[in-house]
Amino acid sequence: MLILLTNNQFSCNFAIEIIVLPFNTNFTMNHMNKEREHRELCMQRDKEFLALYHPTLDALIEQGTPLSKARRAAAEFTIANGHPHYHVNYERAYRCVTRLLSADEKKSCNARDYRKDEIDLVETRLRIQMWNEITNRVRTLRQQGMSIERAINHVLEHCRASRFFITPTTALTKICPQSRSRAMR
Repeated sequence: MLILLTNNQFSCNFAIEIIVLPFNTNFTMNHMNKEREHRELCMQRDKEFLALYHPTLDALIEQGTPLSKARRAAAEFTIANGHPHYHVNYERAYRCVTRLLSADEKKSCNARDYRKDEIDLVETRLRIQMWNEITNRVRTLRQQGMSIERAINHVLEHCRASRFFITPTTALTKICPQSRSRAMR
């Protein structure tokens, strides 16, 4: 139920009128749970990133590297050499992997190439790389006889990514902006 409070324009004392409007609570709760799950997955990714980033940053600073260069170098090193979990939820992974697999089937069956907009993925190079990596791992497990659901679940729970699929700028501005003050102490 949604409750709106409005001023009643037709009464002379401007009493507050309560209007009760029904709305789909299941949809709203599901949406809120997905947002919470997304935030938790991002926090887990950030925690994994920072666990590798800070020791690298400390080592660079001890070697005498200027702070701004040390921060950038530590972020780039961590991105390239870290092997985090895939921090995506199962529903999103299932949707993206099945679309990529069906697009690959279309590509092999049809003479025309599939377009990226048929996949309905975020149009960033790193995200596409991540989804292709997950899809290739799922495809390998499927060829060994595993169902698509179990294969996706296995990849998300037990496999590690080849790298962090973020840019150094994202790492420095969103994940570890506090490192500037941490490194100066």
